[in-house]
Formats: sequence, structure tokens, C-alpha cells
Amino acid sequence: MMSPGKPVDNSFRQWRKKQAYNVLPVFPLLLRFMSAIVGFTSRISSSGEAPALAMLAEGRPFVLAFFHGRLFLLMHHLKNYPLTVMVGISYLGEIQARTLQAQGFETVPGSRSKGAAKALTRLIRAVRGGRVGAFAVDGPRGPYGEVKGGVVYVAKKVGVPIIPVMTSASPSLVFRSSWDRFLLPLPFSRAVVRFGDPLLLDRNMDEQTIRNDCARLEEILKALESEADAEAGRTQS
Repeated sequence: MMSPGKPVDNSFRQWRKKQAYNVLPVFPLLLRFMSAIVGFTSRISSSGEAPALAMLAEGRPFVLAFFHGRLFLLMHHLKNYPLTVMVGISYLGEIQARTLQAQGFETVPGSRSKGAAKALTRLIRAVRGGRVGAFAVDGPRGPYGEVKGGVVYVAKKVGVPIIPVMTSASPSLVFRSSWDRFLLPLPFSRAVVRFGDPLLLDRNMDEQTIRNDCARLEEILKALESEADAEAGRTQS
């Protein structure tokens, strides 16, 4: 027998979802405004970016790798990069996609459970066409700091280097209830964008080799995270 409360619950969930999507356009505008304010008022220092800038100038494609929770500052710092960014298929992924598109970036929706192969194919095509592929390597659902295989697969398939990049800022807000520990720099913060050395992988697509490459990239990114936090003066990660 159907519970008399179930249709009401379903209707409420549908109403709540509709309302959420009705206000969706507000979030990209708000995030873009916040990004501009933080970028204008903060002292942003960058290190290790020379190889990326040289490849851009020469028209050589590459792939950027970073943690999902450290994306905010990159939206401002990489505004002149021809980025194609992998985003998740979800409500939060849609917010991220619209925010990035408002900044002039291309986005490709995909996740491990939905449209992964199609998304990676589109990313590969974009990188081969001269775009810079960009991966939040532990997204779209975590765990935090765990590198997934997509970035390694694309880099190997196209034969381009991965450039790891990490950001930090102090003072900042860290949303610890979110799996990605999203870091939101506050206005007038001391902000850091730290690039690692380009990582050129062999073309071996063996499953164990890809796992080893992911572990290697993860180690590099976590070291960059610690260095960026120390430089920015953050005492807690």
C-alpha cells in the first residue's frame, strides 16, 4: 500500500529542485564578482609559471592539474589561458560550469559514472586543437587530494606534459563540511599561485602504470599545496 505521505514528499522534492535551478543564474554572477574583488585587492604572487607561459607563447598544448578545492584563485590568475575545463555533472557542477564560462573558459561536463568516455574524447580533441586542458584531479566527488586517472589518460593520449598548479591564501575561508575543503580567499589576502615542473609521462596505458602515474602526480600536488600554504602563511590545511 502506498504511503499517503510519499506523493507529497516527491512533490516537495521536485519543487525544491525547481527553485534551486531558478536561482542558479545568481551563483555564477556572485562568484565572478567575488573573484574580481579578491583578484583586485589581494597581493598575488606566482612562482614556477615560466614553462607554462613559454608553451603558451609557442602554441604548445599541455594539461593543468590542481585540487578541486583550490580552483577559486585560478579563475582569476588563468583568465588569459585558453582553458577547457572538466566539470562534474551535478547542480554544483552546473554552477561551476556557468561560472567558468562567464570567465571566458570552455567546459566539458563528465564524471566517472556519467559521460566519462565522451568527456575525455572532447578534452583530447580540445588539447590537440591547441587548448589547455584543465582538471580538478580529485573531482567531482573526492576523496580530497586523490588523483583520478582522467588527467593522466588525456596527457598520455595526446603526448603533452602535465603542469601541476596549487593555490593558497591567507586570510581565507575553508568550507570543511565540503568534501573538497573549498578554500575561498578573502579580500586583501596574501595569495599564492605555485606551479610545479612540467611532468611528461610515457605513453604506456597499462592500468598499473596509470595508477603509479596518478600516485606520483598526487605526491607532487600535495607537496605544492604544503609549499603554497606555507608561503601564504596558512597554518591549517
